[in-house]
Parts: sequence; C-alpha cells; structure tokens
Amino acid sequence: MVQADRLLLRSSPSEDTTPEMGILLGHALAMDHRRVVIAQDLMKSSTMMKKALIAGLVSSGTDVVDLGCTSIPVIAMMARMGDCAVYVTEYREYGLMSGYILLNPNGSMFRKDQIRHLDKIFTEEIRLPDYRHLGSVSYHRFATEEYNKKLLSVLGRDCECSLVLDCNCGTSSDSAPQVLNAMGADMVSINAQRDMNYTSRSLMTTDAELRDLRQFIESGPGMIGVVLNRVGTLLTVLDEKGQVLDDETVLALLVMYLRPRRMVVPVDTTSLVEDAFWGRTGVWVDTPHPKHPPEERLFIRAVPGAGTVCEEVANNDADLGYYDGGFIFGNVSMMSDGIHAAAVLAELAGGTSLEKTVASLPEYHRDSETYHYECTQDEFSRMMEENLPSVKSESVLRIDGWRVNLEGGWFLVRFDRDSEDTVTVTAESRDRAYLIGIMEVAGVLVESCAKGQ
Repeated sequence: MVQADRLLLRSSPSEDTTPEMGILLGHALAMDHRRVVIAQDLMKSSTMMKKALIAGLVSSGTDVVDLGCTSIPVIAMMARMGDCAVYVTEYREYGLMSGYILLNPNGSMFRKDQIRHLDKIFTEEIRLPDYRHLGSVSYHRFATEEYNKKLLSVLGRDCECSLVLDCNCGTSSDSAPQVLNAMGADMVSINAQRDMNYTSRSLMTTDAELRDLRQFIESGPGMIGVVLNRVGTLLTVLDEKGQVLDDETVLALLVMYLRPRRMVVPVDTTSLVEDAFWGRTGVWVDTPHPKHPPEERLFIRAVPGAGTVCEEVANNDADLGYYDGGFIFGNVSMMSDGIHAAAVLAELAGGTSLEKTVASLPEYHRDSETYHYECTQDEFSRMMEENLPSVKSESVLRIDGWRVNLEGGWFLVRFDRDSEDTVTVTAESRDRAYLIGIMEVAGVLVESCAKGQ
C-alpha cells in the first residue's frame, strides 16, 4: 500500500475515499488515541470503510468500541466512551463513497487544527506494533436505546402535538418515532424503516417532494410536519399551513420555548434570534421552562463553522448552539441533533401554533454587496481599525471580520474566502429605509479602506 501525501476524509465529485485511506486514518488516529468509538450509517460502502478503519486502528494497537449502525446524535453522545469517535457516512451527498466524520469525546467535530495535526502525523513514517500489542474490538449494541432514554429525560413535558414525521428511511428512524411516541405525540410516520436502497432526498425540499407531508397536514387540523435527514443531524419543519420554516426562524422558536441560559450562534445569524433570546420580540409562547435572570444569561457570537461553534458551546457551558442549519443541545452532546430539535418543536406545537407565532414575529430585512480592494489584507484591516471610530456604533465585534452594531441594525464586513481582493458587506435592519442607510455607511467605510495607505 502506497503512503498517500494527505488524509482524505470525505469523498467529492472529483475524488473518492478508498479503504486504503481508512487504514491510514486508523494509523494516524492511533498515534494520539488509545480507544476509539466507531459507528456507521446505512450506505452500502460504509461497512467496508468502517472495517478498513478498524483494521488501521487495531493494527496500530488502539482499542475500538463498535456501536454498529446508529445516527450521528447517538455516537456524539456515546463518544465519551473513548478518546475520540469516528462516524462512517456519506453524510449530505448521495452517490459518493462513504467517508469519515471525526468527533471529540464531548461529541463535537474535530477542529481544523486537529485535522492538520493528523495530516502531520500521517505523513511521518508509521511503525506498527507486533501481534502481541494489537488492539481489540468490543461491541456496544445498546447505544441507540441509551440515547433515546437520555433524550426523554431532558425534555420538558408530555407532548400534545399532532405531526407527520419523515425519517428518510435512515438511522434517525431508530430514535425519532420512538421518542415522540413515548412523549405522547399524535404522530404519523412515513419512511420510518431502515432501507439501504432508499434514495435519500436533500433537505433542500421542493413542493413536489413535500406533497405527501402536506396532504397529511391538510387532513389533520393543527398538524405540523418534520423531515429528518438519514443520519439525524438536520431537519425541515413545516407549520400547520404546510409552509416550510427557514432554519433561523426554527432557531428563534427553540429559543423562545427553551429559554436557554447561554447560547452560541455564528456572527452573521439574524438579530431575530438574539431578540428572541432577550425577550424582545413581543411574542409569547407557552413554555414550562423558567426565565433566567439577565445577569446569568450570555449570548455569544462566534466564527462560523461547526468546530468553532461547538468549542464555544463547550467552553461556555451553553445550553444551545447553532451552525449551518444544525441545532446543538449542550445537555446531550456538542453535535447537531435534528431528532432532539424535532422533539422540542413537538412540545412547543402542543401548546402554541407555529404558524401564528411565526406570523407574529418581527420582520428583518437584509442586504449584501461585494467590494474590491487594491491593497493587501493587512493594510485593509489596519485602515478599517483607523476608520471605524468615524462610524457612530454601539459596539464592534471583531469576529470573522468586523460586525458593527448600530441603534437600528448592524453590518458585517469580512474577507471573501474564495477571492483574495474582495470583501462582502452584509447588513440587517427591521426598517427597509434604515437598511439602505446602513449599506451606504458601510459602503463609504469600505471604500475609504480599499486603497490602503
């Protein structure tokens, strides 16, 4: 087997992972981890890729705990059984060879620096132990049951909601129907059986894909709809009228119901979520969760990305986190958990209409524009720091750029990752006219920095 020059953890349309890469990943992980928890999804290639990884780990002297076939929230909760965990999955794409998601013991995804560390180890010479020091494989087949019990123990109350649930014939079907049924939900389940040959649709749902759910919703007054992805990390929510709710609106609903003490969101998340956190929306929801005193509460904005958000949730003992459509519940693990989110929304919908609540929320308007700059990034950054005092702002957050908070809105200036000479300005406000003014102020600021000095 030829040593590759880098780790390939995920397949792409241009390049597939291979079993050889799984073996080499096992060698690299074994350098720092003596016990690794492993699970897989239902994709046909996942079993092969898991066995390759196990071969690499065991041949390097590392012990393996095999959970079998589970959802990602399950292995995220059980990751504490080892020094790290690996989930073998095709994840969001269909038709590619399965790859690997690496998790820390608290269930959070590996950060970029951890991946780079593995790459460094990976390119060094590998010396394997002899047969007397091989690792072992043990099997833990009750992980899903333990997750289901844990989830039921942290939920707030019995559910009086009517809903239709689509599990996409994936591993989420081992938890979501069981948990919602135990909560007392009046539930219709579709695609709630495991099927390796089922073609999972994207959560970027179309009207045609949602036709079956909407027929159920129309036939049952007060019924909501939930579509889970196959591995249980993401969901699509439909209100009582069959309308799809965007992810940040769903997050605002979760915040108003759960009343978290601390939460973490990316720096560019809509102000609707922050207003919901501080009770500034003017909308009431029926919830059993107590309101925490203001001095105990903390709203944290972080650099966008799974690793950084998860790290902030863990470091700040936060109750709730969010990134890229995923909801993190700190009392279970640091991984996006669509199953948990579905259960909480079912509780909420049992006492409050999602459709009426969303209609009552304040409306936020957003705009963005891209600017070219002629100087270096360092020069642009220095000019931004010099010129920012000219903007009469309430505060400035230097996270993934510059987020400038104003009395009636905010704007964010950040470098584009796909271009070396452009920045994008994103602004938001409740007032359309004020938004135009914010964009003008931000444009003047950026243009004053574009040539450097």
